[in-house]
Amino acid sequence: MALRSVMASKIPMVIILGATGTGKTKLSVELAQKFQTEIISADSMQVYKGLDVVTAKATAAERALAPHHLLDILEPHQNFTVVDFRNRALKIIQELTEKGKIPIVVGGTNYYMESIIYNILVEEESNSEELLWNRSTRKRDIDDAGPSKDEPNAKHPAKDVNNEETSVESNNDDSKTKPLIEITDEIDKEKVKYEVDNERLLTNEDIHLRLMSIDPVMAERLHPNNRRKMLRSIEVWLKTGRRHSDILEDQKQREGCLRRPGATVVLWLKCEQKVHDERLDKRVDAMLEQGLIGELLDFHQRHNKQRLKNGKPPDYTRGIFQTLGFKEFHDYLMLSEDERQGRPDLLQQSIENMKMGTRRYARRQNKMVKGRFLEHPNREVPPIYEFDTTDVSAWDTQVKEKAIDIIESYLNGTPCQHEPLTSETKEAKKDINPFSNNYCEICKRVLIGDKEYGIHLKSNKHMKVLKKRKLEEKKKLESQSSQTDSDNVNV
Repeated sequence: MALRSVMASKIPMVIILGATGTGKTKLSVELAQKFQTEIISADSMQVYKGLDVVTAKATAAERALAPHHLLDILEPHQNFTVVDFRNRALKIIQELTEKGKIPIVVGGTNYYMESIIYNILVEEESNSEELLWNRSTRKRDIDDAGPSKDEPNAKHPAKDVNNEETSVESNNDDSKTKPLIEITDEIDKEKVKYEVDNERLLTNEDIHLRLMSIDPVMAERLHPNNRRKMLRSIEVWLKTGRRHSDILEDQKQREGCLRRPGATVVLWLKCEQKVHDERLDKRVDAMLEQGLIGELLDFHQRHNKQRLKNGKPPDYTRGIFQTLGFKEFHDYLMLSEDERQGRPDLLQQSIENMKMGTRRYARRQNKMVKGRFLEHPNREVPPIYEFDTTDVSAWDTQVKEKAIDIIESYLNGTPCQHEPLTSETKEAKKDINPFSNNYCEICKRVLIGDKEYGIHLKSNKHMKVLKKRKLEEKKKLESQSSQTDSDNVNV
């Protein structure tokens, strides 16, 4: 049915959340057909062209049933941020509601969802189609992983606080490129801009000291090796003239408010854990039948192999390369065709790794929904309706028809027969500081956040180092005691 007669302000924005493999795509298509509307994908991997199988995009048949937005809009080398998603998604949402259509937003990237439900981002809203990264003074190709040991200005690898090797560049003795790292009251903005534009000349320590001079609060919150976020905070100061920490503090006052109060509906699809795990394993098997291996090999050959030939390490932390599959199949993808023929064991291990990674990812997605919506202490919670997708044979009555009833009740302004979930915010969570700066003397590591620090203190790695330290101290005391006894005998 067309909804042109309905006031745009009464049209609900329908958000479909849920872990991978719970049926989000299926429900979104069914609802789009029922209400003659369009679907907005909120998946950070599906915005890229290619890898249709491994990212589980809506099939050609499903796309033919309803128009889809924000699918296949970027090349693999481009960088897409949550700000870029928000700007485009809000524009589409506005256009749909003005036409009397229900925006149906579906995906597994919860940060994307948050950006259109709440006001949580520093950057102002813009309808610009230009990517945020392309407007950044630090724009670089995705294959450019930063400082390399082979570059002429590179320092020797240095051990960072996490005991991992980090290649950093020296400033040499060129006074024009040497950063001003001393902390002063008067900060030369032009010099800071030059430093950021030429950040390859800076070590992580240089950047951290620069941020400390500009915004000590953010410098304390961020890990001293988190190069990207430290530079981001400096750029915010250069662009706005305000400290990043001050802006974020101001945002706290309004981020808890919904963008569309009374017109935001969240449908959360869940599945019983054991059944879901089995379903996800079968999902990977289905991907294999659909050509998963060939898709990964082809993509690897075209976009990642040359990077490795040039001596750069694989980077599975940015863009489409974060997709489940690349990291899990890395060793197999690195083999020649003949070598792959003789390693069925490695192929099977890669498949098992992907199945395990998918199950873990699904668990994280569900925890994120609870933590960012139902248990968030400072946010207004939109109506969130839970759907059990465990029994596929009961889909129509338990999922499809229930979702239609909920949406129609909002459209018609009538009471809904289904009850939304209640907030589970716990007061104790307010005492947990997510930005605390903690240093473990035992492991020589910096950990940001009370929760992360607490987890570290209970970790096997920490306990192992602690046990080793105690053993060394015991041996040292025994040695000193033995030496003292020896000295007494000699006397």
